[in-house]
Amino acid sequence: MDLQLQEKVVLVTGGAKGIGAAIVRAAAAEGGIPVIVDRDADAARHLHKEIIVGDVIVADISAAQACYSVIQHTIEKFGRLDSLVNNAGINDKVGPEHGSPEQYVVSLERNLLHYNMAHFALPHLKKSRGSIVNIASKTALTGKAAHRDTHPRKAPS
Repeated sequence: MDLQLQEKVVLVTGGAKGIGAAIVRAAAAEGGIPVIVDRDADAARHLHKEIIVGDVIVADISAAQACYSVIQHTIEKFGRLDSLVNNAGINDKVGPEHGSPEQYVVSLERNLLHYNMAHFALPHLKKSRGSIVNIASKTALTGKAAHRDTHPRKAPS
C-alpha cells in the first residue's frame, strides 16, 4: 500500500502499543518518519529500536503545556510536521455506575483533550498541507456498554 508517507513526519499519540504501534510500524514501512508519543517510556523506546527511524517523546498529553512541548520538540528536531494521529486514550471503564465525578473528569482529560494536540499542530500542518487523523473506539459513539442488572434498582423512598 502506498500512503505517500515517504519522508513525512507523522506524530502518533499513544504510539507505543496497540493501534498506535501498528500505525507507527506502517508509517516507518512506508518510508515515513514516525514520532512516537507515549507515557510508557519502555514500550516507546523498544518500538523505536525496532523501527530505527523517527523519535520518541515520553509525555502525558492530558495537559495543554505537554501538548505544546511535544509539537515544539518535533518541529525543532525535524523542521516540519506532516501528520498528527490522535490515538492516545484508555478504556478506564469510568461511567455513571463505576467511578466518581473526579474520576470522570480525569477520564475526559485522558480521552477527549486531543484538541490541544490539534491546536498546537495546526499552524505546522497548514504549512505542510498535512492532516489530522482522530482515532476513537466504538465507546465514543455508543457510550459505555450497559450491563443487564438482574435486580432492578428501586427509587429512593
